[in-house]
Amino acid sequence: MRKISEPNVIPIIIRRTRKRGNTVKRSSTASGEPDDSHRFDEDMLDTALSWHLRVKDDSATPQDRLDFQRWISACDSHQAAYQEALQLWDDIEAPAQLFGQYHSAQQSRPTQAAPRYRLGWAVAAVLMLTMLLSFELWRDPARLDRWMADIATSSGKAQQVELEDGSSLFLDGNSALDIALGESQRELTLRRGRLWIDAYRDSQRPMRIVAGDISVTVLGTHFAVSRFHSRVTITVGEGRVAVSDAYQNQAVLTSGQQLIVDNGKLGETQQIDTQLALAWKEGRIIFDRAGIDDVVEQLERLLPGRVIFNDQEFADLSFSGSFSTDHPDIILETLTSLSTIEAHHLPGNMIWLRSTSAG
Repeated sequence: MRKISEPNVIPIIIRRTRKRGNTVKRSSTASGEPDDSHRFDEDMLDTALSWHLRVKDDSATPQDRLDFQRWISACDSHQAAYQEALQLWDDIEAPAQLFGQYHSAQQSRPTQAAPRYRLGWAVAAVLMLTMLLSFELWRDPARLDRWMADIATSSGKAQQVELEDGSSLFLDGNSALDIALGESQRELTLRRGRLWIDAYRDSQRPMRIVAGDISVTVLGTHFAVSRFHSRVTITVGEGRVAVSDAYQNQAVLTSGQQLIVDNGKLGETQQIDTQLALAWKEGRIIFDRAGIDDVVEQLERLLPGRVIFNDQEFADLSFSGSFSTDHPDIILETLTSLSTIEAHHLPGNMIWLRSTSAG
């Protein structure tokens, strides 16, 4: 009799991060004794997942499918493990595709075309998920910025900083900042996160804030700069700042004004309620008809890891509410209390927000 081989795919160990019953299945016989025919362990679950990936791939051969049928028919525990593997893959496949789409969209520069090799979706997904589980930079995307920055904060941990020139800084959670105080100029580089600045006026040493391609020149004020992916937001509490983008466009903001720079281009200057926009400095997060982008930005600043979502699923939704920065989980719980939103916790400190109406 021909021995059934184990599926030849990259091994990957995946553990549940949301409760869906025990991995070990138990039932009873008519006599009341435990029936172990449906029991399976983690190794069997991993084998079942590997079989699923093998037969799902376009490169699977008729012999592969025959071997799979022999394996799953060998005992009831194989069938039970395979059903669990199918459910686990449903939890992972969609966010894996979203993750790939997100990183494809981040590639702003054309690169030399590389040789194209045929890789099935299953193999590509397993490669991505293996890296997701293996690399600490995925688990904590701010790690590299924190390593290189002069001052950095972890998720949910803000820090007050007094500069030697008399300026006061308030660095929000999950932020990283470089400080360069020279004889003729003061420059702060926001690598990531959010910063509040109460700048000391010094006409001999102007202060400049750099966030990616955006430059903010301080004209004597206190204000905030937020950097999230390709979006930079400047909010002025008092005084004036001059903002310039990568295309040499400039704008001057005064008290109560906000400017959003997306993908390096200046947006329209808006009048805002600074008490709402700057409430984070006092430990509050206030949403006033906010879109899903704004909510995710706050979650990624307060919680470790990343939050992924399909923005088209939430295009018609807006969110309002006031929350303490000390309890970010309540924001997530409030989202999931809405009948149309689910939150799935996946490996690598990843949260997948999903609309139930999306199917």
